[in-house]
Amino acid sequence: MPRHHHDDVSSQAPHHNQTFSSSKSERSQNSKSTTNLSIISRGTKISASTPQEPAIITSKWNYGWQVPTVILACYAASIAIALAHLILFRFIDGKPADGPNRVAPQSYITTASNIMANSFGFTLRAALSVAFAQYLWHLFRVQTMKVSTIELLFAIRSNLFQIFRRSTLAASPTLCLLAVFMWALQVITSFPPGAITVITIQQASYEILTVPTFNASFMGDGSGVDANANSLITLSPAPENGPPYDGFTTGLFDGDKSTNLINRLARQVLITGESFPMLSPCGVNCSYTLQFEGPYTTCATVSWTEVYTNLTATWAIYSGQWISPSEASLVQSLYNGTYTLAHLNATTLTPLSITTNDTAEFQTLTSVTLQTDNTLCAPGRANYSVQNTWVNNAYSRQVTKVPIDKLINLEILTHDSVVIVPGFTQNGTYNYGTAPANWTVSTLAFYRDNNYMAMFDALMSWLDGEFQATVANTETAARPPIISYQAAWDEQMETSPNGVTTSSGENGTIIDNTRFNSIFNTYNSSSHPQFQISEDIFNDYLLNMTMSAMQAYGRWNASVNVTRDNPVNVFSFSAPLNLLVPYFVTLLLAIPFILLGGLALHWNGVSATDGSFMQIITTSTGSAILDRAAAGGCLGGDENVPRELKDLKIRFGEFIGRDDALVKRAGFGVESEITTLKKGASYGTARWI
Repeated sequence: MPRHHHDDVSSQAPHHNQTFSSSKSERSQNSKSTTNLSIISRGTKISASTPQEPAIITSKWNYGWQVPTVILACYAASIAIALAHLILFRFIDGKPADGPNRVAPQSYITTASNIMANSFGFTLRAALSVAFAQYLWHLFRVQTMKVSTIELLFAIRSNLFQIFRRSTLAASPTLCLLAVFMWALQVITSFPPGAITVITIQQASYEILTVPTFNASFMGDGSGVDANANSLITLSPAPENGPPYDGFTTGLFDGDKSTNLINRLARQVLITGESFPMLSPCGVNCSYTLQFEGPYTTCATVSWTEVYTNLTATWAIYSGQWISPSEASLVQSLYNGTYTLAHLNATTLTPLSITTNDTAEFQTLTSVTLQTDNTLCAPGRANYSVQNTWVNNAYSRQVTKVPIDKLINLEILTHDSVVIVPGFTQNGTYNYGTAPANWTVSTLAFYRDNNYMAMFDALMSWLDGEFQATVANTETAARPPIISYQAAWDEQMETSPNGVTTSSGENGTIIDNTRFNSIFNTYNSSSHPQFQISEDIFNDYLLNMTMSAMQAYGRWNASVNVTRDNPVNVFSFSAPLNLLVPYFVTLLLAIPFILLGGLALHWNGVSATDGSFMQIITTSTGSAILDRAAAGGCLGGDENVPRELKDLKIRFGEFIGRDDALVKRAGFGVESEITTLKKGASYGTARWI
């Protein structure tokens, strides 16, 4: 407000001030017209200046350093916060969120992330708010608008719904777009904290554990007692005080299948097609590699086709013959070769085509063509490497195997087939020795392969026998042969009174209930098996049997390096786009608005202060018309604003009719009062006016 002085102060004013006063008095008399209502209405009191106070107060055409600094500093701070947020998430990515080694408590990370996101929005909105103010006041200079429209433009940053008013959009679509962008920042900045999550991963730890294994060569301390205890087949002492030898003889490999543990184990493995359930020794998520030597077979298959015309005959569509070591020695009693003659001889018949005899009444079969596959499998051994893995207690394995050799000849040509091992018996009796016996390389190999042969005998003996079938009549030549079947166990058959063929023997083949029957999973009484003999299936069964023996016997152990996967909660930068897109897209979109604010600042020549009360009063007190229109709502509040004021069209510019004054006056006024500001001109007031 102008500062007023008493009348006696004028006598103390310098001479030139008195001259200005008289000149001004004359001009004030000539200014009483309709175009200079502002001056008449003010009725300002004349006072003189003092030596201590300037006579004229003018505004400066200078926007200083504060406004540009605020815009650039806030925008730079937004970039720095975005980069810091990215660096934080990259730093904690993959680090523990719980436990003693955690990088920071989850609550701290969440709080820090929210603070960064909010700070980013705050600083960027601050830069945009300053740019908004500069461009808004530029519009006031170049565009005449209703007072109500100006009020809406001031309010669009605090009231979202004002943006979509027709008058607001018509006044400045650019300013409305900037306001929408500033409002959207509050939503956009809620996404970056979600870029980091806490997930559970398996963290590896390593240790050495003792696990079950298989070792056919293991004989304890090598005494007769330990060697027999760890053998899969009985070793009978051969005393020295009988015939002049000391050692043992092995039991028969074709013993009763229902009594020996390994035979019952083989049956279970054959029928289930799997090894015994492998229980994890190291937790629900772990793995280890077990290397051992185990049984392995090599097979050779020969195939041919034959045409059969005796359609009433019963054929063995599968026949298996297990030739044990003792049976092989009967065939070649003088054989003294390196390798065993024991083997499995398996033959399968597969129908290929039929020939029918067509008559006027019906069709009859005349012949059938069958494919014969004969497979010979010889016992051997191989090195196995089994990667055992448990994931949530679900077991899986990966196997590699390297064949070593066939098994040695176990039917040696010594007296009564005694394996000579001095010290195996105790003092020449039929008791096992308790001190380590004198094993040689050859007798150690015999002991090892004897155990392997026990496993082969247990498995192969269940495949010994026949599965018989006949070819039934067909109604059309297009149909394949229909197989009606009946099983034969060691050719011991009997027929019940109802004509159903059944078995009366104990040692029958179970091959139709194994994977060698390719339709095992869908096999039923109304279908016939389809046999497929292969080396791979044999070796898979042998491996399953070996791994089952590890658990069933519990005799052999090995130390292995176990990788234990422990569940650990870690921070995961799992959604980087949730951070990158909101931050860097908004920073990019903000650049045009920042530049627009900077240009508006340059065009205006002076800075506009956002929300400044002094700026409002210094720019709105020069117009008498605006003053009278606003007087009706002097109490404030939207409900007190007169309609005359709302509809009054005003613009910020230079008041007309003051060219004879020492300084020009700028402010809001109607079109008849205002002209365009002249950049560089002096705008202000004289203290004595």
